[in-house]
Formats: sequence, C-alpha cells, structure tokens
Amino acid sequence: MQDLFDLTGKVAVVTGAGRGIGEGIATLLAEAGADVVCAARSNDQIDHTAKLINESNSGGRAISHKTDVSSAEDMAALAARAVDEFGGLDIWVNNAGGSLVSAPLAELDPAEWDKTLAVNLSSIFYSVKAAVPHLRDKSAMVNISSLAGLEPFPGSAHYSAAKAGVNMLTKTLSMELGPKTRVNTIMPGFIPTDTVKKALSMEDEDFIQLEKDLNLPAGRLGTPQDIAGLVLYLVSPVSEWITGQSIAMAGKP
Repeated sequence: MQDLFDLTGKVAVVTGAGRGIGEGIATLLAEAGADVVCAARSNDQIDHTAKLINESNSGGRAISHKTDVSSAEDMAALAARAVDEFGGLDIWVNNAGGSLVSAPLAELDPAEWDKTLAVNLSSIFYSVKAAVPHLRDKSAMVNISSLAGLEPFPGSAHYSAAKAGVNMLTKTLSMELGPKTRVNTIMPGFIPTDTVKKALSMEDEDFIQLEKDLNLPAGRLGTPQDIAGLVLYLVSPVSEWITGQSIAMAGKP
C-alpha cells in the first residue's frame, strides 16, 4: 500500500512554497520521498521551507530558488535548476497565485487586471514551456486554482477569470501532454492562510464566526495539509488514471 504513494527518486518543483498551502505541499512531497525545489519571490520564506524539510530527516531533500512566476525567464531558470541539482523533473505544482485587490470590474485598474492574469494564468503557460522539455515519463503537473473559477464573486472578476482559464488549460494540457504527463487542478475552498487574511483584512478571531456562518458539511474550514494530501494523491502512482480534472476541495458539495 505504501508503494502507491512513494515518491522516492522523484523530483518536484513547488511554486509559492514559502508559506501556507505551498509550504504544506512541499513538505508532504518531501516526506513521501521526493526531492523538492521550493520556489517563491521571497528568499527568506523558501529558505525557511527548505530548511524545515532538510532538518526533518524526511525522505527527500530540498533547495530554494527565488522565482517570479509571472516571468517566463524565471520559470525557465527554475526548471533548469531542478534538473541541474537533482538530475531530472517529475512533478510540477503551480501553487503561486492570488490577488489582494477587490473591486468591481468597471472600476478595476487595468494594471491590476494584467498583473492578476500574469501571476495566476500566464504563469501556467510559462511553467509548461519551462517544464515540458525536462519532464520524464509518468510525470504529473498539478495546478492550484480556486472555487472562484467556477462561482462568481463580485469584486473578484479578474481573479475568477484567471482561475477559470487555469481550469480550461488543465483540460487541454491533459490531452496535449498525455500519456507522458498527467495534468490536474485542485480548486480549494476557504483556507485561512496569511495571504487570505491579508486579502480580506481578517484576523484569526474572525474565522471563528466565518466557520459558523458557512456551516460546512465537513464541519470546519480547510487547512494547507488538506490540499497537500490531495496533491500527493494526484502525483502518486495510485492516481495514474486521473487526468484533466478540476477537483473542488471545499468541505462542501
């Protein structure tokens, strides 16, 4: 049974790995045996994640590589670093993304529209251009999207449009890259990470009431570990017949 989730000998790249969901994904993949390249714009954050992995005596090793996912050049350098350090590339997780701006679309600054699409959607394109030449057989790509890609959220049309694009890119890529590479998307629901707190101007105590208001069938809000567990499943041998799917993980139907 354990072999179905064994990533020993695999090499993974995780963007946005400095905190929150990305940190959870990187550490769990390393626990499963993968060598992990932790990428983000902040050296301090990704150095911290890599240090946690390397000091945990988990199955895999970790390095950090400063990366702006909205830069095609940075993404190409990230893929090259993974190959240079670990000898190959098997797993790519596009986790970096988000938007801290909420505004009706008619009032949105065009610069914010461009920035949001660059970070959340164009970054997927850049990752494909960077990673595909290096990906080995039975490799996997996982994109972290959002329920905003399915449901309208007034004030977040720019973000929703980007994430809806991610969902469609996933379906198309699964057909273009298969059978060598499987491509899937996870659409998280509400997870109170630091980024979400900042975007919504919320404090820890605010989430207690929010949890009551949402009344989720699962009985609680999500955690980075929830998302990390599904990523592990989607990149492991156990899920070799799953591709092109956008999977909601939100504690509700």
